[in-house]
Amino acid sequence: MDTYLSKLRGLAAAATSGLPGKVGRDYACALGNSTAHSGLWTLYDATRHSTGQAATVWVFDKRYFDQGMNRQLLDPAGRQRVLSQLTREATQLARLRHPALVQLIEPLEEGRQLLAFVTERVAASLDDLLEKRAELDALEIQEGLMQVARGLQFLHADARTVHGNLEPASVLIGARGEWKLGGLAFSDTAPEFGYAPPHTQPAMAYAAPERVEKQQQSAAGDVFALGCLAAAAHTGQSPIEAHADLAAYRRSVRQLGGSARVARLPAHLAPVVRQMLEPDPQRRLTLAQFQQSAYFDDVLAATLRYLAALLEQPAEQKAAFLRGLPRVLPKFPARALRRQVLPHLLGVLSDHALLQFSLPSVFAIVEQLAPDEVAELALPELRPVLSSQQLQPQATAAVLDALPLLQRKLPGPAFRDAVLPAAYAALLSAAPQVQDRALQQLAATAAALGAADVRDQLLPRVQHVYAKASILSLKVGALTCLRAMLPLLDKQTVTGKVMPMLRRTKTRDPAVVMAMLDMYEEAGLRLDRQAVATEILPVLWAQALDDRLRMRQFERFMEVVRKLQDRIQAEHTRHLEQIQRADEQVDRFNQLAVGSHASLDSTSTTAAAADSDAFAAIVGAGSRANPPLANPLADLPPDSSASPASGWEWDAP
Repeated sequence: MDTYLSKLRGLAAAATSGLPGKVGRDYACALGNSTAHSGLWTLYDATRHSTGQAATVWVFDKRYFDQGMNRQLLDPAGRQRVLSQLTREATQLARLRHPALVQLIEPLEEGRQLLAFVTERVAASLDDLLEKRAELDALEIQEGLMQVARGLQFLHADARTVHGNLEPASVLIGARGEWKLGGLAFSDTAPEFGYAPPHTQPAMAYAAPERVEKQQQSAAGDVFALGCLAAAAHTGQSPIEAHADLAAYRRSVRQLGGSARVARLPAHLAPVVRQMLEPDPQRRLTLAQFQQSAYFDDVLAATLRYLAALLEQPAEQKAAFLRGLPRVLPKFPARALRRQVLPHLLGVLSDHALLQFSLPSVFAIVEQLAPDEVAELALPELRPVLSSQQLQPQATAAVLDALPLLQRKLPGPAFRDAVLPAAYAALLSAAPQVQDRALQQLAATAAALGAADVRDQLLPRVQHVYAKASILSLKVGALTCLRAMLPLLDKQTVTGKVMPMLRRTKTRDPAVVMAMLDMYEEAGLRLDRQAVATEILPVLWAQALDDRLRMRQFERFMEVVRKLQDRIQAEHTRHLEQIQRADEQVDRFNQLAVGSHASLDSTSTTAAAADSDAFAAIVGAGSRANPPLANPLADLPPDSSASPASGWEWDAP
């Protein structure tokens, strides 16, 4: 089976560059990279050129007929029959529309080598997941079986159609994790079973006895197949073991009552499946009975069903449901939250009247997602909400409460571009409670913002709130936010913008004054001592003497004053000590320089006298004890050879 699927995928991958007709012209397909398979179809992720719409292209390559045993098992008539089945499958999807069926976007196109059509984005088939032994949690299976049952009910009651080939390859997993019906190639037909390549006839392991033995097609047969599917979803295989082998099929049907695979099912599902697998179609459960069985009597499953139909409920019931949802969310498996609950909640965000109720649940799920999942799954739907100027105060408060969460979960640029503007806009809200909440949350996140953002974006807005606030709590909140921002501001900004703002404050309410004290304390630990001594301490002393302060508030002032004075004393003492040490070093250097100069003068005089005496001794002056040297050449006779040349005069000594 694996080899067969690999060959099928390889054929389709080699041919995707030649997609026929409108499919090839209008869609960009991930060439050679199949994402799933459903029966004889190979599925590829695709995107519509004009709109960017995500889709799935279904491809069948006719070279399949020339592969291996297919050439022998499928004569020309058999090949035509298979092509007719594939065409019928696409045609049925075009005719039948229901949320539980795969939605067709582009009808079937046939080329010389390929068949292709386009549907909504499909992540996988149930067959793919079982083949890969993917873990499916019980809630996901439970909700998936309910969705399949609804799809079958639509086919039976509204479309007057029998599916006829319900098996894992006929169940597609949508982008949100929902289960949808496909595989309608054998709807309302009952071909005989024989030895044929896989998926060219209905799957015997999921077929009801009356279908195999008598070629009878009925709604009860789909219920039997659904029971086999329920067992396969939990155990990985149908309880019937048959590969186009009628004898093996009959043995498995006789043993269904004691099937080990059915016995391994969850306790609340096993008896339901046994009733669905009754050999006598008259004794089987109906689809309605299956949907009302104890298997679905579960608060989580009921929550998912209600959430899926939420948009159809009255406004009061929607609000009541969403208010209670956060209490139930912790009971959901993480996979179900991500793939089933979150998409439905994001779909509700377009209703701004419900945002105050839906956003807390959305953010509770975001808390459990990885950062890349938040950026991919949640942020695109949250952007319109964050950028809206029409939010109610309660919805804005929910966004502000999630500010630290979104800062942790989103990359820096995404947080700055998508989230911070909403917080900045909240500072200018007409509702004081929204402004107060924005100041609180921005104070909590300020430390992680860039210095430039704090100086250029946040500081002017907070100062505006502070200057315009007529409510004392807003002034206190603005001061608290400013204090959190101070470590990110340079000294020039603090002295040039923040300190003047504080000096202009006229109110002397103790709450505001104490918040200002916290600001002065933080600034006093960061500015140079001259600024602290001349701009901060005088103000603190003046404010500390206000009679409206209580004793503990005055003591707090004195604590800050002492802290800043101690800092000034310590720093200025060190400064003076450094100056003193520098002066001492200069004095020592000067002393050494003077001493060295005197020593050098004495040494030079002594050396000069010694040199003079030595010269005098050489020439014989200044001492009678040493007569002058006699000329050693005086007594030599004249030498004509040594006489000067003619024309020269030689002076006698």
